[in-house]
Order: sequence, then C-alpha cells, then structure tokens
Amino acid sequence: MGTMEQNINIRIWNESDFPIVRKILLDTWLDTYSSFIPVEDISSYLESTYNVEKLKLILENPDSSGFIIESGIKSLGFMRISISKTENRFYISSLYILPEYQGLGLGKSLLSKAKEEAAARGYTSIYLGVMKQNVKSLKWYENHGFIFNEELPFQMGKTSVPHLIGQMKI
Repeated sequence: MGTMEQNINIRIWNESDFPIVRKILLDTWLDTYSSFIPVEDISSYLESTYNVEKLKLILENPDSSGFIIESGIKSLGFMRISISKTENRFYISSLYILPEYQGLGLGKSLLSKAKEEAAARGYTSIYLGVMKQNVKSLKWYENHGFIFNEELPFQMGKTSVPHLIGQMKI
C-alpha cells in the first residue's frame, strides 16, 4: 500500500463533475454492494437518487457540500457532507474512493477534510451510515474513531439492508 497524499487535491465539486460523480458512485457501489444487493437495484437507485436533476438540487443545497479528490486531472473519489438541522448533526453522506485507488490514504484525506468542515461549522461530532454487510468499510471507520450504536434500514432499489449509524468526536 503506497500513498498518493503528496500530489492530491481536494476541491469543491461543480456541475461539470456530475458524470464523474455518477461513475465513482456506480463503480464503488458495484464493487462494494453487488455481493448482497442486486445490480438492477444499484442501478435504479443511482438513476433515481443521483440523476442530473437530483445532483443539481444537492449542489444548490446550502446544507450540503461535495468534494472531489483528484491527482492531476484524474478524479479518484467523492465525498458529500450535509447538515441535518432537525437532528443538529453533521453527516458524511457519501465517501467513495474508486476501487483501484483504495488503500492509498485518500479516504483518510477526505475524512480530515470532513473534520475541518465540521469544526468550521461548530460541530464536535461527525455522523455517517454504513451498510452492515459492508464489513471492510465498517472496520475502516472504526479504525478511524467511529462508534456505531444505531441501526436503521436502508433502501436501495427494492432491497432493504441494515444500515449502522456511526459517530466520531472531533
């Protein structure tokens, strides 16, 4: 496992990033979830939740921000943060690194960016959800300080899976 940290950049996303965001989501979801969620449910969830119109709404939402992590002109991953005013919580809504770039410290760089963003907004904890069957990601988040103590169902297409909600103090 090498590191790419010296030549990476994290920037706010924009509308021209929509195709790469959709590709990152689809590639990582297929790699991570297809062993327990049918491919047609993954595809239909992407189309219903991350079509261009929905991505525009996310981009325009003042309580949500998206970030692209890149090396040169190559986009390697995507993170979205959001604030739930009803729960008074700061969430990492999405954090995905393309499968071929996992294990290089990129997720850790995005997590550091999320901590900065949360602290700048006055939050002392970060929350996120991870599917229970996604053992690799659960372990990764636990190794980075998250404690999972809530469980809710998550619906992807026609498939419902247990979703663990984690919290990390910053």
